[in-house]
Amino acid sequence: MSLARTGRAYRASSNAARSLVRVRTKGKGKSRRRPSPLNLAEKLTQVRNDLGLSQSEIATRLGVKDRASISGYERGEREPPLPVLLEYSRLARVPMETLVDDKQKLPKRKGKR
Repeated sequence: MSLARTGRAYRASSNAARSLVRVRTKGKGKSRRRPSPLNLAEKLTQVRNDLGLSQSEIATRLGVKDRASISGYERGEREPPLPVLLEYSRLARVPMETLVDDKQKLPKRKGKR
């Protein structure tokens, strides 16, 4: 942040001594959150189970830093980034659309690959 911008932020903030707050522009009042697939977490769990992998093993194959991220994806608490979804689809040998489209179901697979 430049010194000039810092100064403006300081002046725009409250009159409290040494108060530095981030100045935000006014939003449009609408949420910018996009809709999430409802069945994604179940499908990711199914892919991992169909492959016979643990959360740690699939994290390694996907290039995800740790098992906790995989756990978050499978519980529906976090949404994986697009490159991770792409790797899931490649491992499962299904189009990425199948993972994110709630109207499509994953094909049933038996055994490990």
